[in-house]
Amino acid sequence: MEPLLTELERLFSALSDRTRLSITLLLLEKGELTVDEISKDLKKSQSLISHHLSCLRNCGIVKVRKDGKYSLYSIASDNVAELIKVAMRIIKDYSESILGCEVLNEEKHVVKS
Repeated sequence: MEPLLTELERLFSALSDRTRLSITLLLLEKGELTVDEISKDLKKSQSLISHHLSCLRNCGIVKVRKDGKYSLYSIASDNVAELIKVAMRIIKDYSESILGCEVLNEEKHVVKS
């Protein structure tokens, strides 16, 4: 059970970063994109986007395909896309509870202090 928990924790940790989650949602929405296209859409530097894409690739969340001199990034599998879609359904059903969770609000406050 412990290795599974560690892997789940790392998966959700990879997706919990705002930029990485934004990249994932953008790729789900638009399909294959270059680093340049992602950086323009998210208004972030190419080096920052490359760093986050490296993490997402290493975790198996996104894949890359070479097309001439371009690297095109996309969601790695239907399983990853389904995970995000299920999360979106959960948010739709429990948005108020998630946003109002006092424990998470306290943890966020503690981390920033």
